[in-house]
Amino acid sequence: MNRQHSHLFLWRGRALVLGPGIDSRFHAHFGTQLTWGLDAPFQARLAPDQPWTTTRAAIFASNQPHQIHCDATQLAHLFVELPQRAQGAPSVLLATYDSAPGFAQVQAGLAQARLGRLELPQVEQLSQQWLDCTALVEPAQPGFDHRISQALALIAAQPGQAPNGAALAAAVHLSASRFTHLFRQQTGLSLSRYLLWSRLLAAVEAVGRGDNMTHAAHAAGFADLAHMSRTFRHTFGVVPSELQKMAIAFKREEK
Repeated sequence: MNRQHSHLFLWRGRALVLGPGIDSRFHAHFGTQLTWGLDAPFQARLAPDQPWTTTRAAIFASNQPHQIHCDATQLAHLFVELPQRAQGAPSVLLATYDSAPGFAQVQAGLAQARLGRLELPQVEQLSQQWLDCTALVEPAQPGFDHRISQALALIAAQPGQAPNGAALAAAVHLSASRFTHLFRQQTGLSLSRYLLWSRLLAAVEAVGRGDNMTHAAHAAGFADLAHMSRTFRHTFGVVPSELQKMAIAFKREEK
């Protein structure tokens, strides 16, 4: 990856963004967000009537409104969709994951990632190391059942027009209820969230090819650019036009 001001690493259910603070307004997103001040502490708060908290490490819970002020400080944001049983953990403005024994290695990895010196597989490992330093439990992912692998291949073949749950269940010879349960168990995501990430990844891929935003939105299966923008902002807290200012690495298909 070329050296640029910001970097985005995107894969199924997770994203790592490194660079300056982008959006200082109150916002929330579906995934849990871990934020680390790469150079220095930053300020954060959870409500307009709250005082600012100066911190170097924070955790923002799923759908938790928050605001970040960082001046010239460079930040690392890890967005992750946790399994359902791990959701519900509160936001922590003064998080302590930076005192965990393994965080020195995470910090060194983030320093390399911000310079574009890590490939996506290394960043995937780095994100897991970061999560391991928190109280957020991410269970080890089991090997995919062959029927779920088949469903994932069907989704990957047409991310913008993927079959619905009933069609996927029928294609792999499972009842709808059994398929829904097994899919969440195997991937850690509900089918609807998995399909949403598929569309987001397809949109990022289209932008990476040089497509304009409107074409990228349609190619990824969004109704229009406004729909993609709302979804992108709700997931990452920024508008998709910010993609054009970033070095992007992504993985669309499951292996």
